[in-house]
Amino acid sequence: MSAFLPAALLPDALGPLAFAAIFAVVVVAAVIRAFTGFGFALLAIPVLVLILPPAQVIPFIFLLELVISVTLLPRLWHEVDFSGLRWLLPGALLATPIGGYVLLIASPEALRLAIGLVVVTAALLMARGLRFRNRPGPAASFGTGLVSGTLNGAAGIPGPPVVLFYLATPAADSVSRATLIAYFTVTDIMGIGVAAWNGLFTWDTLLWALWLTPAMLIGSVLGQTAFSRVNPNLFRRIVLGVLLVTGLIGVAKALMDLLQ
Repeated sequence: MSAFLPAALLPDALGPLAFAAIFAVVVVAAVIRAFTGFGFALLAIPVLVLILPPAQVIPFIFLLELVISVTLLPRLWHEVDFSGLRWLLPGALLATPIGGYVLLIASPEALRLAIGLVVVTAALLMARGLRFRNRPGPAASFGTGLVSGTLNGAAGIPGPPVVLFYLATPAADSVSRATLIAYFTVTDIMGIGVAAWNGLFTWDTLLWALWLTPAMLIGSVLGQTAFSRVNPNLFRRIVLGVLLVTGLIGVAKALMDLLQ
């Protein structure tokens, strides 16, 4: 496979098998993203940073996420909860710089451990039936956006608070999924802007996104097909399972880093 890739695309230590592994990870993460509306970065980044440097991975992940959102959002536009986004997005926009400051003062290991513990705890609470009886108001939506924006600026993963927020609301699964995709479209654009401002976008970033777009499209089609064939209870269990697994991966990686 490496014979068909530009030399600039493959680091010295990266061979065909490593690229195949990266391709497979992107396919699986795209399946989850298309099926649940979230999870691409949560699943892909912890694995890909074991192969490539984080500063190289995160920018092209933002690009791939934006591509998958653009392919999914048009057909889901009519199901988006715009009243919720009206309060979620301002909170995220305001808090992202706060998260950036947290990133500067907190150790990456401590930050990853805190995020992983929050995700695991919330997923377990949701699995035990934590739900809002009524639709949350503007204050709850804005507060969720603040927490999400803080995580976006600090760790590049705004998803857990918003995912748990919509999973706990009475909104239909299709509405939750469509709204999450719309929300992450905006946060991905924000992430791309921040990465570009910090000088993390290079020609290699575009090459990686180009070569991995087929993997993302394959996963997107598979995930979209799967969503149309499952019942709401199974959807909820899969979403909670994804959150729990990704949270545990984050905790395990943070503990390993702290013990080194």
